[in-house]
Amino acid sequence: MQHPRTVAMTGLLAAGFALGVTALALKTADGGHAPLDTALSTTTGFLFLVAGAVAHVRRPANPIGVLIALAGVALFLEDLQFTRNPVLYTIAVPLRAASSPVIAHLVLAFPHGRLRSRWERLLVTASYVVVLGLGALGLLFSDDPRDLLAISADHEGTGVPDRVLGLAATVISAGVIVVLLYRWLTGRLPQRRLLSPVIAIALFGALASGIGTALGDGHPLSEPMLQVYRILSCLWPLAFLAGVLRARVGNAEMIRLLLERDGTGLAALVQDDEVWKDSRSIDALNAAAGLVLDNQRLTAELEQRLAEVRASRARLVAAGDEERRRLERDLHDGAQQRLVSVVLLLRMADRRHELPPDVRALLKGTVDELQTAITELRELARGIRPAILTEAGLPAAVRSLADRIPMEVALTAGEVPRLDSAVEATAYFVTSEALTNALKHAQTDSVAVRIAVAGTELRVEVTDHGVGGASLDRGTGLAGLRDRVEALGGELTVTSDHGTTVSAVIPLT
Repeated sequence: MQHPRTVAMTGLLAAGFALGVTALALKTADGGHAPLDTALSTTTGFLFLVAGAVAHVRRPANPIGVLIALAGVALFLEDLQFTRNPVLYTIAVPLRAASSPVIAHLVLAFPHGRLRSRWERLLVTASYVVVLGLGALGLLFSDDPRDLLAISADHEGTGVPDRVLGLAATVISAGVIVVLLYRWLTGRLPQRRLLSPVIAIALFGALASGIGTALGDGHPLSEPMLQVYRILSCLWPLAFLAGVLRARVGNAEMIRLLLERDGTGLAALVQDDEVWKDSRSIDALNAAAGLVLDNQRLTAELEQRLAEVRASRARLVAAGDEERRRLERDLHDGAQQRLVSVVLLLRMADRRHELPPDVRALLKGTVDELQTAITELRELARGIRPAILTEAGLPAAVRSLADRIPMEVALTAGEVPRLDSAVEATAYFVTSEALTNALKHAQTDSVAVRIAVAGTELRVEVTDHGVGGASLDRGTGLAGLRDRVEALGGELTVTSDHGTTVSAVIPLT
């Protein structure tokens, strides 16, 4: 089913072209019009019809196309007064200035297709009432034999409606110009670009028409000024058509900008009164807005998921550290203490009883094996999580680790306060793994360790001058440390060209 506005446009175009052909034939047969005048008026009417059709096709939801076409129909209705048929003449006389209120309505409604203020509605209503009312009143004081409603043939009374009509048209035209200028001066740049051609033609056309009317028919400049007005009127539909095409380009640019801006820019563009609203542009804007909003929603969901993954990894690290502390305590307070107790009991048995030499030798070997097991158990507990790390902090734990490494370790530690347990444990294990790798693979006898707090970050760097070749992609030690560091929001890097440098940057929170 067609939209009612499309049906109305179809009817206006059909009526307009029929009236245009009729008006051209009537003016030509009348013989009282110059060929240029006839050509300009006919061309103006058809241009209004074409511009209205283009505007409606480009903006079917905007009534501006109907108004433009209606202006062309009104122009052709004015020319019906040249008919010789009394009935048609009587109908046409009230419409002899029908285009004036329609064009005033069109100019004030351009480009939105609606009147936005009370003053605009008042001006348009007054123009319709005055022009059509005075036109109907003129039927009563006409000396034309074709006028079927004339009640007086007084020549003096005949000119009164025409003079009043001319004065009212001048006042209304001045009001329209004032409103347009005010809108142009207070409007934004897109509105000014659309209104500038319309205002220029309206201003100069009103000036030319006003001067020509004021000078009177006998003045030599009257007809040239009116001819300028007719030429400018012929340019009016082109100005409206240019506004249609310019609005299309503006909307395309607006859509491009929409895709590049955030939510605030989106709201500003959609609510901008200077946008020429139509179904296609609105659909394009809705589609672009949907893309922007979907992108923002997906980004927010991705950030939320990423935050959840980071929090989950941090919880896993914290849980692992807690489990390390529990194992270290269980080994220290459980198995290690039991083994120490067994060693003491065996020594007490050796001292209190006279044992054969072979049994005594066997007992001594057993005690030595138990001492070795206790030492290995202590090293295992220290590797899980050294007690000194919990008790004295990171620098002391690294210093203790360096003392046990059978190579020269140059430790540089600035003012490092007590930090979060997960941060301290991660930094310690990075240092421990880097020193172990240097001892096993670097073929060097010296390593430099630097630990410092810089702002809100802890920086740990272990450097050797060995053969190099270390990589995060080889083995599981450094790769596991990288996952642990990244779980805390940090970064682990390995540089191994000439020698190897393992660097870790860990946020303090």
